Amino acid sequence: MKTHALLVRALRDNAPLFAGGEPRLHAVIEQAVTHPGRLVRAQLVYAAAVRHGLPESGAARLASAVEYYHVASLLLDDLPCMDDATERRGRICPHLVHGEATVILAALALINRAYTLIGFLLPEFPPALRLPAQACLDSCLGPAGLLGGQAADLRYAESKPSARAVLAIALRKTGGLVSLSVLLPAVLAGADRRDV
Repeated sequence: MKTHALLVRALRDNAPLFAGGEPRLHAVIEQAVTHPGRLVRAQLVYAAAVRHGLPESGAARLASAVEYYHVASLLLDDLPCMDDATERRGRICPHLVHGEATVILAALALINRAYTLIGFLLPEFPPALRLPAQACLDSCLGPAGLLGGQAADLRYAESKPSARAVLAIALRKTGGLVSLSVLLPAVLAGADRRDV
């Protein structure tokens, strides 16, 4: 199975979907995970994880987790209080169909599932690697990474940012997820500092 197809299947298999779930929430999550785009970040995670010797099943779960962070960030980014988008990947943004509150809950469900998938993987690794992996998650996704970049992006329209400021925002938003994609597998594999 080609990597893209394998990852599309993993995204669906690992998604926080269950029979009898609230229909609107289910619809937003299903749309988010079944229309994933090119899966650049997930492919980076998978390739890095396999290169560092992680088993393919663990690599696919790790790739799904990072992709869920990415998809959740897109759902939130499109909301009226953020970028106020109407279309993403050729489809109407789900907040216009299912409501903003449902989209926020769907993003939280994806983030929760991402942390759960990583949490299930961590016990497979030596204790000495778990804390650096968690620190990697925090630095790439938290205020120093993706969240901080999004916060800075919210102020973008309020000022006339320099090219350097625009680059700094992009490095935190996009760069945080790309960094996580290649660093987390390396950290979990115990790669040496130079390799990381």
